[in-house]
Amino acid sequence: MTARKPKDEISRLLDSFQEEEVLEEKMEGFTAQKRRQDRMQRASRQTVEPELVQNETNDTIVLRPEPKKTESAGTTVMFDPEKIEEEDTDTNKTVVINDNEIQSLLDEDKPPKLRREVVSHGGSSHRKESGPHKKPTKKKGLSPAAIAGIVIAALVVVGVIGFGAYTLMNSGKEDKTEEVTKKQERAYDSIVDWLDSLTGDDYDGIEDWEEDYDSLTKEQKKKLNDYFEKITGSTFDELLAKAKSDSKKDSSNNNAKIAELKAQLKSLQSQLSDAQSDLNDANSRLSSVQNDYDNWNNKLSTWQNTNAQLEQKQTELSTLEARMKELQNIPADQISEEELTELTQSYKKQASLQQEISNLQGQLNGIGDYSSIQSHVNSASSEVSQAQSDVDSAQSTIDQLTSQIQEVQDRIDALES
Repeated sequence: MTARKPKDEISRLLDSFQEEEVLEEKMEGFTAQKRRQDRMQRASRQTVEPELVQNETNDTIVLRPEPKKTESAGTTVMFDPEKIEEEDTDTNKTVVINDNEIQSLLDEDKPPKLRREVVSHGGSSHRKESGPHKKPTKKKGLSPAAIAGIVIAALVVVGVIGFGAYTLMNSGKEDKTEEVTKKQERAYDSIVDWLDSLTGDDYDGIEDWEEDYDSLTKEQKKKLNDYFEKITGSTFDELLAKAKSDSKKDSSNNNAKIAELKAQLKSLQSQLSDAQSDLNDANSRLSSVQNDYDNWNNKLSTWQNTNAQLEQKQTELSTLEARMKELQNIPADQISEEELTELTQSYKKQASLQQEISNLQGQLNGIGDYSSIQSHVNSASSEVSQAQSDVDSAQSTIDQLTSQIQEVQDRIDALES
């Protein structure tokens, strides 16, 4: 079995090239395969030496198979990038490999870069750099000029947007800087106006201007301190530090006073709780004696009403009996028909009145003795008055304690603020 010619291997390898990355990978495989074939050829003593042709115009080694006699035998044709697969069986092709690339292939184990060219029999060559192989079925992409135009247009758009954003940001920064400057000027003038408005040596409230002072520039602070020192003998910083120190001392004293007031507040709240309990008890007793008084007072009213009805019926009965006595004293031959009728009706009415009087008397007896009822009413009324007094006293105590508690709480709040 004879070994394959190196030139045929090169042709087969080039036919499968698709992209530059695939080319590099396959050239590495080709290098390794070439070395194995060389070792096998030397072992079998069937090595086929390629014909070496030195190009006089450049350092290029041309690996060329023996040409076949064809109709176009006058020249050697390079591979057409669009017809590599169609010319697979044609061996009348030349692959040009630069000697530096061969050295890279053999010594440094790097894939060479191949060039296709048409070499005439006279030894002259027309060299052409090969690009990535494309299949005929693939569509062509945008031209370099079109791509460059798109990139330039995109850069212009990005530049315009960037410039606009930069201008807007700078404008915002300038407006913000101007606003800050005006705010600092207002703060400076406000502090000066406050100082000029003081009539004595009391600089209470200077701490309220600390935030405005901190917002000033270094130059404004120096100018303000100079003005304060001229007016007060101390700088703003010194007066502020003294105010804070005094505030700390006052705070220490306040803490003790607050603790004392809180103890007092706790005692008052305890007393208020007791007074509230007393008020509840007084209200409960008042309710009880008030009910008792209402009951006895109702009995007294009922007895009085019943007794008034009884006296009225007794008066009617007395008047009726007096008239009956007059009619009875008239002689029988002298009494008139009307008088006789009246006397007859008077007997009936007398009986009815006597029955009513008897019923009312029974009701009075059921209600009780008037004197006893009146005594209970008087006693209950006295108890109601006492209970009401207890309620009023408890409520007054609660009102006083509530007022004291509010006063102490206000003092605590003032010290804590």
